[in-house]
Amino acid sequence: MKKDLKNSIDFINKKVGKKSGFSITSNYFEDLEDAIFAKITTSELPKKTGFKTPENYFSEVENKILLRISENQHQPKVIDFKRKILKIVPYLVAASIVLFITINTFIFNKKESITFDSISKNDIENWFDSNTLNSSDIATILGDGILEMNDFSFAQFKTETIEDYLYSIDNQEILNEKD
Repeated sequence: MKKDLKNSIDFINKKVGKKSGFSITSNYFEDLEDAIFAKITTSELPKKTGFKTPENYFSEVENKILLRISENQHQPKVIDFKRKILKIVPYLVAASIVLFITINTFIFNKKESITFDSISKNDIENWFDSNTLNSSDIATILGDGILEMNDFSFAQFKTETIEDYLYSIDNQEILNEKD
């Protein structure tokens, strides 16, 4: 008896031989709160909804929807690109004319005169290499006044200069020249 506690409920019930007569289901106290809350909320709801479906509603609803869809179908709006482009073309032409005039007046209207100072020596040498000049071309450019004999007199040259020039010429080149 030492194992049984003298004050436990089971011990007392065995000794007295009496049951209380009440029994509860398992998890009763855990589900009690949810059951009470559900009962309160459902009792507050109105018994009637206030809505009523018209007669033959479900048999006619499909036809009514199809009727409304066919009425609301509109022809799509067609955008005419040709008409839009024809409206824009005059503005584009005017803008291009203004642009052309602006470019010509500010950029291409710079006049630079060509002088011998602006031409490099390489440009002059390239021109002489690519163009052949003969005496008739020089005569046409300079006129008849240059061909006077007094202008070609040899009195202006010193003999020493002429001799130095002749000694500097490679004789082999003169002999190899073809007529």
